[in-house]
Amino acid sequence: MINLIRKNNLEERFFEFLKYSLASFIALIVDYTTYLIFLKFNIFSIEKAAVTGYLVGLLVAYFLISKKVFNEGWLKHNPKYEILLFALSGILGITLTYFSVSVYVQYFDENIHNAKIMAVLISFSCVFLFRKFYVFKSGNPRV
Repeated sequence: MINLIRKNNLEERFFEFLKYSLASFIALIVDYTTYLIFLKFNIFSIEKAAVTGYLVGLLVAYFLISKKVFNEGWLKHNPKYEILLFALSGILGITLTYFSVSVYVQYFDENIHNAKIMAVLISFSCVFLFRKFYVFKSGNPRV
């Protein structure tokens, strides 16, 4: 009986992670497409296009993740705080990406692709855990 419970729980976690990954991938496509459109039509500089794309992708990620992955979080009825924490998790991701790339290039290898892959793995994993166990955790809000 215990093995069945653990197996089901493991399967639920795995499918939750898959749904999160798919939602994040869709948000990344929106982010990158927005970025390319703004650059192609000379609407923004590369920096502003990157930030705008990231913000649009972050909104798409929030909608998909809050509705399709973690739809029963502790702040479900307090979206202002939920969105704030979600945005902070995005800042966490940007920060981890920046430092991961910097450290990788400085201490391991100057291959830009390997550096980005390492940063994506670190950032994606940490942000997923932060969102799962803090932004969308189960329970009653204390805010």
